[in-house]
Amino acid sequence: MNEKELRESLSTNFINQVKDYAIFAMDPKGMIVTWNMGAERLKGYCEEEVVGHYYGMLFPETYRQAGKPEEEIELALKNGVYEAHDWRRRKDGSHFWADVVLTPIYAGDGEHIGFTKVTGDITRQKEMQDELAKRHDALKDKNQELQRINLDLDNFVYTASHDLRSPITNIEGLVKYVKDDLSDAGCLSSETEFMLERVMLSVDRFKRTIEDLTEVSKLQKNAVELLSEEIINIETVYQDIIEDLGDPSDQPGIFIKTEFQVHQLKFSRKNFRSILYNLLSNAIKYRSPHRDCIIQVDTCLEDNAVVLKVKDNGLGMSKKQLRKLFTMFQRFHDHVDGTGIGLFMVKRIIDNAGGSIEVRSEEGVGSEFRVYFAAEL
Repeated sequence: MNEKELRESLSTNFINQVKDYAIFAMDPKGMIVTWNMGAERLKGYCEEEVVGHYYGMLFPETYRQAGKPEEEIELALKNGVYEAHDWRRRKDGSHFWADVVLTPIYAGDGEHIGFTKVTGDITRQKEMQDELAKRHDALKDKNQELQRINLDLDNFVYTASHDLRSPITNIEGLVKYVKDDLSDAGCLSSETEFMLERVMLSVDRFKRTIEDLTEVSKLQKNAVELLSEEIINIETVYQDIIEDLGDPSDQPGIFIKTEFQVHQLKFSRKNFRSILYNLLSNAIKYRSPHRDCIIQVDTCLEDNAVVLKVKDNGLGMSKKQLRKLFTMFQRFHDHVDGTGIGLFMVKRIIDNAGGSIEVRSEEGVGSEFRVYFAAEL
């Protein structure tokens, strides 16, 4: 066997023994002239049933009636190759989703002498793609439904908090009137005064809760209307918060360290202030009574994000507490005032802005919050 015969033999045997793809040749008119084992396995026809027949027999009936086989030949000749994902037909009449490549073959003198056709069964891939598309659509519908529910809840919260303002203000006024009236009449005992003060404390807490609920309801509106972003100076916002907190470093046992590697951030000033204020005030409120309170506030650049870090050595949280950390009205310590809504608002602000927040905490050791903002400096 000479070299040419050897190459032809190897090529023929290789094609014939490929089992995962249908590989066959046709003459210039589309009549099948060769048929490999893969074609028999994939399409169900043996060689004797197809050789000498027009390759259109391998198409679904509707495709044949629409002239699809002729169209493929025309496009292959025009473009040099025809490639597509499409339906094909087996001998038993079943259809499968195929990856097809039809290529014109030319002799050395440029004469068109036929075509080669390679077909693979990618039905499983299509089923998986269709299933993923179906799940994506279902998730999209579910997400839209959740957005509607969230909007309805926000509207309810806003309406409820607004409607509660009037009666709680009336209660506050009535309690003050009763206290003043009893005092003027000389009938205000220490026990009665204590009870009225407790009522006023409850009223004040209720008012703070209403204010927090109002802020929560505004967050959704801000997500839709988008608070105007600006280039903010992080250290300026930090100093403003420190003044509002009464400069905690002046209190014995409280030390706040800062390292601002990133000084500016494109973000809503109001929302950034709310985030940093909540994280700082919580670090101070939940400090350990057994050691000095040390708080570290840093900013840095990581990948494509500006990171705000607030780390403390306070009371810390257990793994069970961490799972509920950003839930509305969740409080883990009762020795300080609070409505348990601050971190819920922080998480919502960050989510609405497309950022993220991470928490590392160990009970009795301390906590570290990391907030990731898009790095638009």
